[in-house]
Amino acid sequence: MKFIADKQLFTQFPGLRIGISVACGVNNKTDAAAFLPQLQQAANNVAENCGGQPVAQLPKIAAWREAYRQFGVKAKEYPSSVEALYKRVSKGKGLGSISPLVDIYNYISLKYTVPVGGEDLDAMQGDLQLTYAGADEVPVVVLGKDEAQAPAEGEIFYKDNAGAICRRWNWREVARTVISPDTTHCVFVIEALAEVGDDELRAAQEELGILITQYCGGTITHQIVCAGQEEAELR
Repeated sequence: MKFIADKQLFTQFPGLRIGISVACGVNNKTDAAAFLPQLQQAANNVAENCGGQPVAQLPKIAAWREAYRQFGVKAKEYPSSVEALYKRVSKGKGLGSISPLVDIYNYISLKYTVPVGGEDLDAMQGDLQLTYAGADEVPVVVLGKDEAQAPAEGEIFYKDNAGAICRRWNWREVARTVISPDTTHCVFVIEALAEVGDDELRAAQEELGILITQYCGGTITHQIVCAGQEEAELR
């Protein structure tokens, strides 16, 4: 199984890099309360650092708004995952615990201001692809919605052989491959546009790995997909 990014993405978005981290043998049934104070502190830090400034004007989030505009999506209606997370905590809304693995990747997203997602590799069918939607994609129901809709032609999205996994790049995922309490083998994706430095991306990956092994055990390996290296093994 591989992660494969469309080469055109790196032409359309110069400086794009995608951190790929694969965790094996993790236990997502550990006590989620153990990590919750750290997640809450990250949320508090974001709220304080925003200082009343609109989240959409933060440079790293504004960059995602521009990226969405480039493939025809209004970020005001469909915010990137990191913008949605920042808006929630900047308004003082708490982040309830979902599971240790999800809490950890939300923490990384808050701390480094990058979109972070995770999927259960055992629920995936074939390679994980980040690509542009064709005209005949399979309709899917994303989390929080009731109606199945097909990705629009030209939309950037994640998919496998069974269809969409996450729509509008990192907006919302489908239930089929989400990380669950039973997940033991999963992939985490950290998306960095040009506004995020290489050192920041590596630090985010390293901290993700340290926290996962500390709270959930297992082993984790890191790779970076970029222009000229558009594929990574998912093992």
